[in-house]
Amino acid sequence: MIYFFRAISNESDDFLFDIAINASAKFIDLHNFIQQKLNFDSAQLTSFFITDEAWQKEQEITLIDMTGDGSIGVMDQITLDTYLDRPKQRMLYTFDPFAERVLFMELTHITEGEVKEPAAVRLEGTAPTPFLDENFDLDSDESE
Repeated sequence: MIYFFRAISNESDDFLFDIAINASAKFIDLHNFIQQKLNFDSAQLTSFFITDEAWQKEQEITLIDMTGDGSIGVMDQITLDTYLDRPKQRMLYTFDPFAERVLFMELTHITEGEVKEPAAVRLEGTAPTPFLDENFDLDSDESE
C-alpha cells in the first residue's frame, strides 16, 4: 500500500508538501525524507505525534526514547501502518521541539502498490526555516 500525506505549515501560507511513501515504511524513513527535502538539520530531536481530528496529541513517536522505559515509540522501530490505516488521519511532525514548531500532516489517501522510495509528489511554496532567527518572536502580533 502507498500512503499519500499532505504537509502544511502555519508559518508559511503558500507551503504545500505532498509525499508518497509505503505504508510499511518506518517513521524514520518519513523523518529522513522530510529532513532531506526541506533541508532541515537531521541531528535535531524530532517527533511525530498521532493526533485526533482537532490536532490534539494522542501518541508520540520520537527519534530517541529518552524515557528509557519504552513507553514512547521510536521512529526506527515502528512502521507507518502501525498507527495509520485510513485516510484523514492526522499527525504533527515536530521539527523544532524547543519552539514547538510543527508540520501539520494528513493521510490524504491510500492506493495499492509500492514505491521504491519516498517521493515528493508536490513541493511548493516557502518551507518553514529549520531554526527561527534569534530575534524572531513567536508571540509577537504583527498587526500591532
